[in-house]
Amino acid sequence: MKTSLIGATMLALAAGLVPAASGTATAAPDDRAPSTVLDVRNLAQGAPPAIAWAERRSGRTVVHGADGTTTPVHNSISELAPMGSGYVIQTAGARPPTTSWVAADGTAGRRSWRTGYGLAVSAEGRAVAFSGRGGKVWSIDDEGDRVLRFNPVPTSGKGRAVAMVGESCKEGDEGNGCTIYVNGTVKGVADSWFTSSHGIVDTAPKVQLTTTGRDRWLGGITSVSDMGSCSVMMRSWKVRWRTCDNQLSGISTDNRHVIGTPAYADGFGPLELDVLATADGAVVHSFTGNPRSATYFEQVWEDAAHVLVVTFQRGRGGQGEWAVVRLGLDGSMEYAVAPRAGTDVRSPFQLQTR
Repeated sequence: MKTSLIGATMLALAAGLVPAASGTATAAPDDRAPSTVLDVRNLAQGAPPAIAWAERRSGRTVVHGADGTTTPVHNSISELAPMGSGYVIQTAGARPPTTSWVAADGTAGRRSWRTGYGLAVSAEGRAVAFSGRGGKVWSIDDEGDRVLRFNPVPTSGKGRAVAMVGESCKEGDEGNGCTIYVNGTVKGVADSWFTSSHGIVDTAPKVQLTTTGRDRWLGGITSVSDMGSCSVMMRSWKVRWRTCDNQLSGISTDNRHVIGTPAYADGFGPLELDVLATADGAVVHSFTGNPRSATYFEQVWEDAAHVLVVTFQRGRGGQGEWAVVRLGLDGSMEYAVAPRAGTDVRSPFQLQTR
């Protein structure tokens, strides 16, 4: 699960990061921000997700498109993104991650790639990127499901694509180009870079780990300690604010809000989620935890006012219920996909990467 990946990343960061420099504006905590306990038992059933999502039943995995279509895919899917006339999917499990394109009817594309974890998707969803061994980077766009290759980033292992700026990676008359942010390690220490369609490769600005990006906005981790981590949000590479209360996740479709997950990632999964103002880091709404609340494992913006999360509401003996829950900026909660009984070993659901 992504929780274990976050934990491994935190350990790598702790080995090589130093505290962030002072003197920059920080996001002040707002004690008056409204909050909702993330207890997802007995919620009302709402509409199905307005983005693509996958579910596994009886050994089969099916992707549900936003238009109601279904596509059969590999069982061990770990990420997916609609692209062109099909989907870019990433599979994992017992084997190393593999990234491939599949048609809407489930037909496999011409080739697949052994990659690191992670898909980076452009703001409008017209291009998706991924990275592999030796920092190699590829993109697939919606122009005939076209595959492009980029100059590699200098990671010593497999890269993890995390953010993509630009809707077309072609230059000139065919497009304005794109930039892809990739995380990796050098001698066991985490680092982050970008590679562009202009052929430029360089270190990502002001962060040691990029965690989110959309249009001109870019966020990432600057430091890690035994007590947690500190992060920064930038616009056009200029620092807008810093926080040591959250790690920064997805940016909303209107760029007005960003998801804040806990600053320290440990245990089975996070229990708290903050919605922050992208401009200054102010807390808009908090979803909080208590002994009866759920754990979540994915968080994706459905639209400008709603976040979808995959939740596990624990019962007895490791048993519980998995669900896809819709969280509103107003604190509302409802099921987007109804609960399903299961254990805490593996989620049956996977949300679209945005």
